[in-house]
Amino acid sequence: MTANRTLALVFVVASIVFLTVMVPELNQQQASMGGGFYSVGPSALPTFAGAMVLLFGVVMLFTDRPVPGEAGAFTAGIGMGLLQIGLFGAYALGLSTIGFLPASILFLAAIFLIYRAKNWLVAASLALGLPILVDALLRKIFLVPLPGASFF
Repeated sequence: MTANRTLALVFVVASIVFLTVMVPELNQQQASMGGGFYSVGPSALPTFAGAMVLLFGVVMLFTDRPVPGEAGAFTAGIGMGLLQIGLFGAYALGLSTIGFLPASILFLAAIFLIYRAKNWLVAASLALGLPILVDALLRKIFLVPLPGASFF
């Protein structure tokens, strides 16, 4: 078993434990504290996050990734890591200043630009479509308020 698959297996097991043990505990704590208003509860976003980690872990488990040092392997240094950290910081600032949708669209566009997407039509579709889908899902279905700007 490769290191990538071992790490994926650890993520899968950890997310299953998280979803089956820790998230239900949040609901029990809310019930014992007497939450008397309608909300999605404190477990909506942790459940979403745990499900995404589980999904990505399963994908990693069954997908072959190139070994570092081989042809086609991702070889980025500390500069790319620092750039990614800077992007996350800019995204966090953008959420509070321009709102969720514009900040998310710009963030995804920057990610596709930095990592040189092979198909720009797909990249543009994802950069525009995913934030709109997440916004509709969280704002309209789960009633989770997302950061907004005065013009959006």
